[in-house]
Amino acid sequence: MENHITLTKKLHVLFVDDERLIREMVSDMLCDTVGHVSLASNGQEGLDFYMNSLRPIDIVISDQTMPIMQGLDMLEKIKAHNPSQKCIMITAHSEAKYMLRAIEIGIEHFIIKPIIFDKLDTILYDMAHKIELELQQKEREKIDQREQIQHAFNKSLESLINNIPLPSMILDQHDHVVASNSEIFPMFAGTPYYKKLIAKELNFKDILNDDAPVKSDPHFCDWKEEFLLIGEELYFDIEGTLYSAKIKRILSDDNTRYYVLCLIELLN
Repeated sequence: MENHITLTKKLHVLFVDDERLIREMVSDMLCDTVGHVSLASNGQEGLDFYMNSLRPIDIVISDQTMPIMQGLDMLEKIKAHNPSQKCIMITAHSEAKYMLRAIEIGIEHFIIKPIIFDKLDTILYDMAHKIELELQQKEREKIDQREQIQHAFNKSLESLINNIPLPSMILDQHDHVVASNSEIFPMFAGTPYYKKLIAKELNFKDILNDDAPVKSDPHFCDWKEEFLLIGEELYFDIEGTLYSAKIKRILSDDNTRYYVLCLIELLN
């Protein structure tokens, strides 16, 4: 986990208070701790800034008693818009009615005036630490979701290729064979490529002769897209046998390109 300073310097804090001198004082102190500080002079101004800020706000710190819109009213609207938003309430009142309402809204912390900056600094670090853990958890969930989607897509590719009666394989954008049907295995039995094919570690270009059209120029644009565009017949010499080939593009949900390559042996 990152250290105290590194974590808090990532924060964007919105501080809302109707007293200019307090805003300036707190802003000066926060600038030594957090990466970016934004200010508002009342609840309505703070709410408008929050809703329209191009830079996401990590923590909202607000006074309670302000004209136009009070702090709890603003924070309630912010929490309704974003329940996970981290908020700190600053008030001169320790009355139960404020505390209970703040708890109902979901305010994370209370600070009773006057502000003790060492205490505020500790609270900001604790919240920064929690934000970082939540971000890491979301990233893990995204990775898990992508892996589940990819696994399901791979299964659909295998199902597709197994229903083709010709020797066929599916290539990814980098020419790796990600799926193949049983018709393709006899072509490589007894060759150095067989184990790689089974392990899904085979690159299609590795099995071609040096004079094959897809190997002629490594700087040439993607050969699969080129042949799809031109629409010409593809011919490959694989292990001494000449094949014509049909190619079709498949797009995954995230627009990753895959290619079905069907081989037809040309008899002499």
